[in-house]
Amino acid sequence: MTLRHLEILLAVTDCGSMRAAADQLYISQPSVSGAIGEIEREYGVLLFERLGKRLFITPAGAQMAEHARHLLALFRQMEEQARSRSQNMPLRIGATVTAGTCLLSPILDAFHALMPAAAEPSVLIDNTAAVEARLLRNELDIGLVEGRVQSDSLLAQPVIPDELILLAPSGHPLAAKKEVHLSMLEGLPFLMRETGSGTRILFEQALAQANCHIREQWVSSNTEAILNAVESGRGLTAISRWLALPRVSQGRAVQLPLTGCDLRRTLDLVWHRDKYLSPLFSAFRAACQQFASENPF
Repeated sequence: MTLRHLEILLAVTDCGSMRAAADQLYISQPSVSGAIGEIEREYGVLLFERLGKRLFITPAGAQMAEHARHLLALFRQMEEQARSRSQNMPLRIGATVTAGTCLLSPILDAFHALMPAAAEPSVLIDNTAAVEARLLRNELDIGLVEGRVQSDSLLAQPVIPDELILLAPSGHPLAAKKEVHLSMLEGLPFLMRETGSGTRILFEQALAQANCHIREQWVSSNTEAILNAVESGRGLTAISRWLALPRVSQGRAVQLPLTGCDLRRTLDLVWHRDKYLSPLFSAFRAACQQFASENPF
């Protein structure tokens, strides 16, 4: 016997006829009588007596209907609690440094506008490789990353445009150039992101294609440390436009007019292909898309 059998039993009990129960449940009358017959055959009990054109519930039927009412009420209570708990369980978000530093707070503001009753998401900020590993171990629900994930088990949706720009201290000799080709960076000191960073991977690919060899002066996972070092004259860096623009607009660093390579990219939403797409998950995706539409590149 299934929950559907119990629903049909209660409908017949409350409506007093097979036809009325069928109308209430939007199914055919033979489906109703068939379900009642299945219960009676399974338990060897008569639930309703048919006297003329009227239907009378038997004592056994009344007792079963009482139990059915309690069981269905418990089932609906369980469903309501499960839905409520799914709203109150925090979404687990992984974000790379660029996304976490510049984008995530306004995205979460949009997320809470869409889901005002939702708990504050838990957030991990790390590089693309670390976010990918945690998604594969189901330690995160969704990631917003600047690099490309490698696993076929993950799905990626491009969502926010970005590009790397070449940043130098104010007054750097290359700032006077109308164009700066990658070959002009040969041997210059650079402040680089750590291994596993999507920013590092993209810039290293461009250097390799140009057969250019820079001098790696610093390695850091902290973009604020890199930006401060550029501003202090410690070297150059290739960094997300989102991160660099405040320094450039304030005149604390300069963007060099880099040519001869394409450092455009997108920040991607990534998740496991088998992941259940909950309402919280869908709201976060919508918030990212809203941010992209409100902040054209």
